[in-house]
Amino acid sequence: MVLRRAVYGTLILLAGCGNPCAKGPGCVVAEALPPGLLSVRAPAADDVWVVGSSPEPDDGSGPALVHYDGEAWTREDTSAHAGRELWWLWVDGEDQVAVGDGGLILEGPPDARVPVSGISEAITFFGVWGASADEVWAVGMEPDVGPVLYRRQADAWTQVAASELPAAEPNDAYFKVEGTGASDVWVVGSGGLAMHYDGTTWTETPTDGEIETATAPLLTVSATGERPLLVGGFGNAIVLEWDGSTWLDASPSFQPGLNGVCASDSTAVAVGQRGARIQRIDGAWTPDEELLTDLDWHGCAVDDEGGVWSVGGRIGSRPLMQGVLAYAGDAKVPELVFE
Repeated sequence: MVLRRAVYGTLILLAGCGNPCAKGPGCVVAEALPPGLLSVRAPAADDVWVVGSSPEPDDGSGPALVHYDGEAWTREDTSAHAGRELWWLWVDGEDQVAVGDGGLILEGPPDARVPVSGISEAITFFGVWGASADEVWAVGMEPDVGPVLYRRQADAWTQVAASELPAAEPNDAYFKVEGTGASDVWVVGSGGLAMHYDGTTWTETPTDGEIETATAPLLTVSATGERPLLVGGFGNAIVLEWDGSTWLDASPSFQPGLNGVCASDSTAVAVGQRGARIQRIDGAWTPDEELLTDLDWHGCAVDDEGGVWSVGGRIGSRPLMQGVLAYAGDAKVPELVFE
């Protein structure tokens, strides 16, 4: 047993025998954690970040924010934000931004994260992504107001005016944002919304050419692989692929709704409800034959060595809890246990 004292609290790391994570869908390296896990970012196999809700029951320790350095997991001190949820994270070396409910935006290096002031606590931010430190976007919604889009330039956050965005309803939301650069940014949201920013203008791109999307949320976008991908669905999985001018339906049959998608040049994976995970193999989306959990996956990431990380838990209703973390790849990843 390897015991490591973290920045906040203690994490027990148990090295397993052999490497079951290299087979099939991989293996579970954390389960039944007090918080639900919502996002994983993996810039490298030895630089993996996970965020999630505050523990249930709330013990004052704050929302989950843990880091894996290739040897051990370390939990950061987020006790100043106890009771909050961190929904998503953007990582670019020491420049990092985590977003969540209560209008929470945490930015800065790991040892000096600070909350952004002046943002309404009624806002929940569900997604964040940056082209660079000078071009970061955060998306979410404010009840009875509608979707919100914030932009960081020169260290200052400002809200993008509704007049610059496609028309929206008071209960609509933007769920995720991702791109490949400052002039290639995608945002997805409720009602089948997908919109693109070309460096000057936000333009809605219809998603219902081959499948009905008006009543289904599009929950996550990946722009970093072979082509942009959108996933979502209410009950049944929706997968859309961008061919350069149109969103094409690539949805697999008999799969539950999908919450997250991640890709690299050679790998594309989507995860969702009731432990569903599908991979794009030879142009077709193929489900895993073996499920690692019957809980819901929420997000995934592909690291620089092709390892696939997935996070989730009991996240369909509050309180968010029973966090689960899985890994599929060649590395031997230690188990993560909160105590």
